[in-house]
Amino acid sequence: MVICEIEFCNNPRGIFYAGQLISGEVVIKTDKAKPVKAVVLQIKGYAETHWSDTEYDPEDQPNGESFNGHVDYLATRAYLHGSSSSIEVLIEPGTSTHRFACQLPITCPSSFEAALGRIRYLVNVRFVRPWKFDQNFNRCFTVLKVMDLNSESLMLRVPSQVESQRTFYCFPCRSSPLSMRLSLPQGGYVPGQTVPVEVMVTNDSGVAVEEITVKLAMVVIYYSQPLCADTNKDRFVMVQKTGEGVPTKCHKQLTFDLRVPATPPTCFNLCSIIQIGYQVEAEARVKGCHGGQSLHIPVTIGSVPLTRKLQKEPKTWGEDVLPQQLDAKALVLIESEQAGEPPGPPTPWSADPSIAPPDYVEAKHICPDPQKFPQSMKKSMKRIGKGSQEKKRDDISFAPLYGVFDLSNQTEEIIVRPNEMKTEGGYVNEEVEKSTWL
Repeated sequence: MVICEIEFCNNPRGIFYAGQLISGEVVIKTDKAKPVKAVVLQIKGYAETHWSDTEYDPEDQPNGESFNGHVDYLATRAYLHGSSSSIEVLIEPGTSTHRFACQLPITCPSSFEAALGRIRYLVNVRFVRPWKFDQNFNRCFTVLKVMDLNSESLMLRVPSQVESQRTFYCFPCRSSPLSMRLSLPQGGYVPGQTVPVEVMVTNDSGVAVEEITVKLAMVVIYYSQPLCADTNKDRFVMVQKTGEGVPTKCHKQLTFDLRVPATPPTCFNLCSIIQIGYQVEAEARVKGCHGGQSLHIPVTIGSVPLTRKLQKEPKTWGEDVLPQQLDAKALVLIESEQAGEPPGPPTPWSADPSIAPPDYVEAKHICPDPQKFPQSMKKSMKRIGKGSQEKKRDDISFAPLYGVFDLSNQTEEIIVRPNEMKTEGGYVNEEVEKSTWL
């Protein structure tokens, strides 16, 4: 029997930021001598997409075109026993420990898991056995893109708003407009932060608004290869709140507080086949057979929050660089004679004491039901622990962890408003001129 455990030094939960150094150890335990051709340690990082345009023939058999994409970000290899030659070696019974270190490229995108695609990082130990199938042990880990909102566009600090109008036809006349305005105090947020969303509704029409719904949605676009051959899209509602309606000939302003859950940062430039964006959406549902009115504003979700003071020279975790080439030598084995453990990896907030480290929480959008995955990605899945035996890469079920901040003190300064009366899902702003309420 062979037992293989994979651990990370000073990082038991396996959470790293792009550009950091990964260090850990592989512990192999055998009860008797084991012949192998090689024991290979690999650290991998890749993005992949897959979906099908399924059609059914008259016999109810699926028949359609499949679309796939794959990009590697990390592909390293080192031999713990043996080599690339076919000569057999013998692993002696007992316990052996192999320490390793690997540099993550600064351009690694954040870990991401969904039904149509994923960005995944893992440590793999493969026993190449003579006259038998290879034996694999894997442990996935989370990699997070460092997206410091202070280093992004200054427009993230600026309030934004969008307006729309709609009229309703009742032959032979046209009604007065139903006007909506959606406003945000800034354009950048981090998980754990509250987004105060203001919705102003002026209903001069003769159709009553039954309710106002506000959502924070994540929109993911998947690409197949060759690039632009085809695309697919997912939309995840991260948080939603519903407020009261607006009667005819009435004017109301509602404020909804949406708390950003655990979710990956916005990403458009690091992964060529998976792009992640966010938007705040507002919808007014009206009575009768009329369609509702909706509008949205894009927002940026980062991994380092905005500070109160504008920085003259924004901090950067790494310089903007072109995508790095795969470096097979980025993984090195550490001699056991070397004393002491490698220090814990630094964090993006170590240089700024005003930013408290976040808590790490499992992603909200992860689908816990394997039946909801496409047939191509639906395998016998099980949770990865300290290193477990797997036959295939696709047999691994993994949920990344994302940093969630406690910014209650900063949030209160932004969203506390005097003379507000709370309603279900929102606030009615008492500062609106009373003469507009009919």
